[in-house]
Amino acid sequence: MMTTLTFPYEDIELAYTVSGSGPALILLHGWPFHKASFRRLLPLLEPHYTCYALDAAGMGASGWSRHTNFTFQGHVERVRAFVDRMNLSRYSVIGHDTGGTFARMLAITDAPRVDKIVAIDTEVPGHLPGVVPRLQSLFRRRLGRALFKAALGSKPLMRRWLGRSGFFVDKRLLDDEYMELFVTSWLRSDQAFRGLLEYLLGVDHSLVARLDELHAKIGAPMLFIWGEKDGVFPVRRAREMVARIPDKASLAVIGGATFLPHEERPDEVAKHILAFLDASVPVRLATENR
Repeated sequence: MMTTLTFPYEDIELAYTVSGSGPALILLHGWPFHKASFRRLLPLLEPHYTCYALDAAGMGASGWSRHTNFTFQGHVERVRAFVDRMNLSRYSVIGHDTGGTFARMLAITDAPRVDKIVAIDTEVPGHLPGVVPRLQSLFRRRLGRALFKAALGSKPLMRRWLGRSGFFVDKRLLDDEYMELFVTSWLRSDQAFRGLLEYLLGVDHSLVARLDELHAKIGAPMLFIWGEKDGVFPVRRAREMVARIPDKASLAVIGGATFLPHEERPDEVAKHILAFLDASVPVRLATENR
């Protein structure tokens, strides 16, 4: 297991890992995840890139405080501070879910340093998953927070809910490792639990509605990777989005996957990423060794 490192930002510590060698590649997770959500993808990227996997404020091993800015822009500013601290002159970004939106914002606010963007099952213009405002409403009430915390403590209940939410085609992937990493881990402390909630409360619906405007400002090439059966962000919406930016973006659809193709089909996702990023050495997929 990789060693988690930290760097200071304002009054908190932010966590990250560094692995591999080659050009810089930053990986940004979404909600309700942290940097370990890339654990199956990283081994396929590390032979070609120096991979920096970050925990967003309030998530994973990163801290947060009552002063933490949980807006999309706040998250992006912290990634830029990390890039400065690592002295990266150029880098590419992979982002999943909200991390994909942070990646697109970085392509604008840090354009001179951003080479390419890969966004996996991320926000699309004109579509807000209904579960987001419902959970935000729940998290703003004390009783709602208590009910959600109790639900997190029940693995059978959470397995059923996540199964119905369509996170995986293969429900066996909702195994003990997954549950410990991305469900019960949020119960290790009240600070961790509240960080999970504060992150989602910071999701900016108005910015998502303006994504077409953001895309028009992006100069860097973009690759969107999508699970064919994603029920959170339907692939139809992704096709419509990419059709509006054909000169700068392409779409790779992963069969047999939903919202987490990098968990379900890491080999296929890595193959698309490496071809897009122009890795100097072709990746040898695990499936090619069978």
